[in-house]
Amino acid sequence: MDILGFKGIWQNYDSEEVLKILYGVDAQVQTSYKQPSEEKKWPKSELPEITVLSDTIVVVIKSDEPHCLFLLANIIFDLFLYFWKFDLFLRGAVSFGEYSQKGATFIGPAIDDVASWYEEVNWIGAVLTPKTNYLVDRFSRMIMAVNGFQVEPYIKYPVPGKGGKTHNLYSLNWPSYLQSSYKQIPVKPDGNTSKELMYKMFSKQPAFNGVVLSKYENTLHFLDYAIANFISVNC
Repeated sequence: MDILGFKGIWQNYDSEEVLKILYGVDAQVQTSYKQPSEEKKWPKSELPEITVLSDTIVVVIKSDEPHCLFLLANIIFDLFLYFWKFDLFLRGAVSFGEYSQKGATFIGPAIDDVASWYEEVNWIGAVLTPKTNYLVDRFSRMIMAVNGFQVEPYIKYPVPGKGGKTHNLYSLNWPSYLQSSYKQIPVKPDGNTSKELMYKMFSKQPAFNGVVLSKYENTLHFLDYAIANFISVNC
């Protein structure tokens, strides 16, 4: 995950405050990880491991099975919430595959896969890489219980990329996770609580150019789509 706007973070926080924010990532991730009960016969996975490299956050869950991708969804959303407290946003990509790590150095097919995509999308959000999309396509439709609601962790969406291209990819369904945290269904997609929060955070940002504006507008379009899907699933 890439922290958007990190180069301008010094306008709002000094160095010690930035370090405190980054040091808090590990505790947030460990709190967010929830291994399903043994009764559900979910493949075993290890506790998540976190590496922070300036404005990049690497979260790894080791498992022999790709089911860990769905456990990762909750972690990424909670990271979104964590950084929203500081008016910061995340963008990134998720891959399943082999890799090697020594300290803060990562190599391997999964790393190359993520590196090709985590900066490709033009919005606030996270996508599964194309390779990982085909892997998830082999699963039956996955629905997870969140605060009494049924939420799809990832939904297919024509994700806006650089140069005006779109990529039909599974994307983290953070708007539905967010709306379920309010424990209510919005009356209509264009008047939902989640969108009001985005408006509030965007309005608090320093003056921005057209490039940033397009990221925000693309994010709002996805939010509308996801919330409409959230309503259809839960009504």
